Amino acid sequence: MKKNIIMLILVMVFTLFITSFVQAQLTNGEIKINKCMAVLEKMASREDQAGAFSQLLARAEGIVIYPRLVNIGLGWGAMFGDGVVLRKDMITKEWYGPAFIELKTASVGLQIGIQEVSLVLVVMDDKGMEAFKSTDFEIGADISIAPGPLGDSLQTDIDFNDSIYTYSYSKGVYAGFALKGSMIHADVKANKKFYGESITCRTILNDKKVNNEVALKLVQSIEQISQ
Repeated sequence: MKKNIIMLILVMVFTLFITSFVQAQLTNGEIKINKCMAVLEKMASREDQAGAFSQLLARAEGIVIYPRLVNIGLGWGAMFGDGVVLRKDMITKEWYGPAFIELKTASVGLQIGIQEVSLVLVVMDDKGMEAFKSTDFEIGADISIAPGPLGDSLQTDIDFNDSIYTYSYSKGVYAGFALKGSMIHADVKANKKFYGESITCRTILNDKKVNNEVALKLVQSIEQISQ
């Protein structure tokens, strides 16, 4: 009995060591990409939206994933977090990126609480992608954005007039949450560290085909979900 317990402890310690070792070999950008992949897979597994989400993603020109946004409110509100954006060439079907971006919001009004939000933005057209290439733009100002369709399949009456569709899940209680008005900025430091040079989101999303091993796994996950 004691031998079995000792063996179990040794296995647990070894597993923890291996996990920590693997994590230590990843860059901060790769760790963030792994978190994005976990969010994407969880979003695709939700029964109330899995089919529609999958079919919508198959038509998309890009995807933006924020693994963790923090939303805080006490009369005034603030939301912040960072994520990645990828672009799909609709002709060659090749993926470009990832570009690292930040989201920041400040607001006033009736709002109270704290909340952590995982957010996926499905970008449907050139106008939506152009915004993420240029960065420094306000969500909802000039680009139409709407909640993503739910259900086990896309309904025939959806006209896809919106540039961006949103999917999210959250932890915590918050009154007054809204995505519109949030500012999107390039995460300049993260992009420079990941690519080894100062580089804009436009250059990344236009010219940098996905070739990082961890990012390729994220693309593989996107394509599997889109089938």
